Amino acid sequence: MKSRLTAAALAAGFALAGAAHAQVQSDDGMACVYEELVDDYELVAEVLIYGDLSEEEGAKADKAVEAAKATCATKHNYTQGQRDAAGELGVLASALDYLSEELMFSGVGDDVLDGVLDAYDSFTEEDVDALFKPDWRSDVEFLGEMKAKMLSAGIPDEADLIDIALTILEITAMVEDVSYMFMAQ
Repeated sequence: MKSRLTAAALAAGFALAGAAHAQVQSDDGMACVYEELVDDYELVAEVLIYGDLSEEEGAKADKAVEAAKATCATKHNYTQGQRDAAGELGVLASALDYLSEELMFSGVGDDVLDGVLDAYDSFTEEDVDALFKPDWRSDVEFLGEMKAKMLSAGIPDEADLIDIALTILEITAMVEDVSYMFMAQ
């Protein structure tokens, strides 16, 4: 399944090729953990997104991420900060793939996924900062603005699909932030 959502969302840090959990060419190793998680990305994503999986599933996801980080640290000679950031990026990118696939399984096309990211690209610094607030979804005015942007992007007016798109926006902000942390190390 193709997903250009992850490609655009992670462009701030690493230029992805444009396929859901595709092999990504990255000279600096920023995408390495993401690449290594190809077999476990769904579980890793579900643990991040839902958080209420069994302890066994959580441990399996953690083990997969740690193994990927170790492999990538060997390949790329990461600093500790890069190792941690690459691990976070792997988890976040996996979640973006998972969520974009959920939208696609619901009939949302690539053009709409692109529209979600175009909407993110139009955010002000204040909009992005607001996405980092733990209670941003209870800010009725801001939530209404975000929902309107998702509807304009073409997301159907269905609560579940809007919620997925809003989560994609939130994770995209995290990706941008962690990408900068990786590069600063």
